[in-house]
Amino acid sequence: MKLLPSHAVVDEFISKHVDVDWQGELDLHQLLSALISGKIVLEKPSPNKIADQVVTGPSKATFYRKVHKLATKMPTLHENIVNAIQEDPALTMKNHGVISIDEHLLPHTSDKMEGVGYFYSTTLDDSLLALSMISSHYHDQSKEYPLYFEFYRKQDELESRGKQNLYKKKNQIARDLIEKLCALPNCPPTFLMDSFFMTKDNVRHLKDMNKDYISRPKRNWSGTLDNKKQSLGAIFDGILEEGFDLTKVFNKKTGKAKTYYTATRDVFFKRIGTHRVVFIDLNRDDEGKRVPDVPGNGDFEESPAKQKYRVFIASNLAWDASTILSLYALRWTIETGYRDMSQNLGLHGCQWQELDGQQCFVALTFTCYLFLLWAKKNGLLDRYGTRLETLGDTKRAFIHYCQDEFATWLHEIRVLCSECTISWWIEKHVFTGLG
Repeated sequence: MKLLPSHAVVDEFISKHVDVDWQGELDLHQLLSALISGKIVLEKPSPNKIADQVVTGPSKATFYRKVHKLATKMPTLHENIVNAIQEDPALTMKNHGVISIDEHLLPHTSDKMEGVGYFYSTTLDDSLLALSMISSHYHDQSKEYPLYFEFYRKQDELESRGKQNLYKKKNQIARDLIEKLCALPNCPPTFLMDSFFMTKDNVRHLKDMNKDYISRPKRNWSGTLDNKKQSLGAIFDGILEEGFDLTKVFNKKTGKAKTYYTATRDVFFKRIGTHRVVFIDLNRDDEGKRVPDVPGNGDFEESPAKQKYRVFIASNLAWDASTILSLYALRWTIETGYRDMSQNLGLHGCQWQELDGQQCFVALTFTCYLFLLWAKKNGLLDRYGTRLETLGDTKRAFIHYCQDEFATWLHEIRVLCSECTISWWIEKHVFTGLG
């Protein structure tokens, strides 16, 4: 479908959340408006395709040059938008919300592309040619959205390009993200992460920021309980059967609940202090029925006594097992966020060869998510869908909105040029496809 040079709802979003004089060598407002609209509306969008569909504007070559100039600035622009939306009561983060940190792999087809390498995928249980992205995601009971991100690049890949000075370990990237997130005025008190990011350096950093966290401990961790240092598996084996209680776990996103046999112990860990540890017993039946699937990706630990269990760790000693597991269930909102952006905003569809282009593409994808959420929360798309429950619903409502705006624009052109031969020819050959 054809796009207007700018759409009113997009213009309002940009005016409220972006400094339009930012880096004034670009007409940022009009360029960003076209990119947001095109990325949401068009199938497999690219700068060339967006330029083709805008009914008026600069030449394709000029548009493409402007996009290239924007590429290095787009990640910072996205972060500025994240900061700006905290002033919006409908979007600001809440004290009861959570932030998840995770790695996500963006698949690619050529290892010649900058930043691309082979990374292990837990989903595929195999190596995947991809870009590695460390990102953060916010969730509360009424909304969720992507926050900051940064690409991880392998040391040998950077060395091959003479950029070894840029190397940072994944957990250093995570700490950098945590520091920026904690600087936000409404940053919630709770962070969620998987075992990879559960390092003692990371949790000390979170403690310094006065944040709580829930994760899974490293498999080789040992702790002190009852003045005895032992592995977590040994602690699990030492808990008698009657020490486990049926615990209801609520998934606040889905509204569903499951029941597990859990036991809680406060264990001291060297360098990070005492933490609350929750064990789930996977060897028990409840009235002849198997205990429901374990929260997480389904893997489990095996104790020295060959018993299966799952273990979680939390910094807040006031939380009970139900609270810890219910909060940790929200970590999977970052995974569903990746899926939604892949399906509806083409997160995995970038074909740029340069890393700047890849970063621009991801930042624009995250920005489109924020725009759709903002439009939904402020009721600007209600006319085009009464129940905008998912990202896909909101996207379709925005497409209908753009179609409506284009039809209005075209009608106005027809009225002004009702007797114009050139107007008739343009409509027949360009807009209707009948020429």
